[in-house]
Amino acid sequence: MIVGRSPAIRRAVALAECYARTRLPILLVGATGTGKELFAEHIHQRSGRPGPLVDVNCGALPRDMVESLLFGHCRGAFTGAVESSVGHIERSDGGTLFLDELTSLSPEAQGTLLRVLEKGEVQPLGAGAKRRVDFRVVSAVQDDISAALASGCFRRDLFQRVAGVAIELSPLAERPEDIPMLAEHFAALQRQRLEPDAERVLLTYSWPGNVRELRLVIERAAGLVRNGTLHAGALAEAIRLGAPAGLVSTPWGAHASTRPEISTRGALLALLREHEWIVERVAAALGIGRTALFKRLRAAGISLRDERKYTKFTAYANAVNLANGAPTL
Repeated sequence: MIVGRSPAIRRAVALAECYARTRLPILLVGATGTGKELFAEHIHQRSGRPGPLVDVNCGALPRDMVESLLFGHCRGAFTGAVESSVGHIERSDGGTLFLDELTSLSPEAQGTLLRVLEKGEVQPLGAGAKRRVDFRVVSAVQDDISAALASGCFRRDLFQRVAGVAIELSPLAERPEDIPMLAEHFAALQRQRLEPDAERVLLTYSWPGNVRELRLVIERAAGLVRNGTLHAGALAEAIRLGAPAGLVSTPWGAHASTRPEISTRGALLALLREHEWIVERVAAALGIGRTALFKRLRAAGISLRDERKYTKFTAYANAVNLANGAPTL
């Protein structure tokens, strides 16, 4: 399911729908985590092709076995080939072959793949004849494809062959209107819901890991709460838990940009009262973690337990004084 309402995602979905039932090869271009695999699945589902979707991560193929895994091999074709094996391309007969991280292929494998795509025939290693294969290819590359072409790491003729239609998937930070929808979708999958204040954290973080990172943040935040509600503090902590120390610093909104210097007793007490003494919310407002917040409170001579007791007493005393017409505290 592709979730989003931004012009960028609507255009990408429209192109996928338009060309899904054609035989044109489709090239998905986008940074890691932008949803290229999801789009490949969507295109295959809409293609009407009865065969399977064969998902191949070219970057994960062992370098010395790329051609064997892609094109197959016959028994005895090389040392260790004790039995014949059908390659990924032949397995996609009648369906769709999804080649992720396509630029990771070696120049030799790129050349062989080009010939297979042009002729629609595959010759397993050690085989004496070629086999006809009916498959539709969908490929995915990073958004730095231009650099790979310019450096010669990726063949231009292969690029032309796989880029019958190029669909660009924009980074999540460039389509902020999709962030709340995606977050709500991922939260629902975890049987959680988002508090209204959670959107502030989500919209002011840069999401370098894109949609994949957002999904993981929601899953981590779900493990930090017990009432089925994801609040800003839990989301801020979940973001920090997904990155090495020092890589995430005060990314969440106006509070983080204007309040990191808050350290006096009066200012901290005012912030605590503003956020109803909920530690996670105060930490998120300051853009710091719970441990750092408690250190700051101790340095200011603030005991949360004592302050809460005093606040409850003050509220009770004021209510009594108001009832009796006396001045409030």
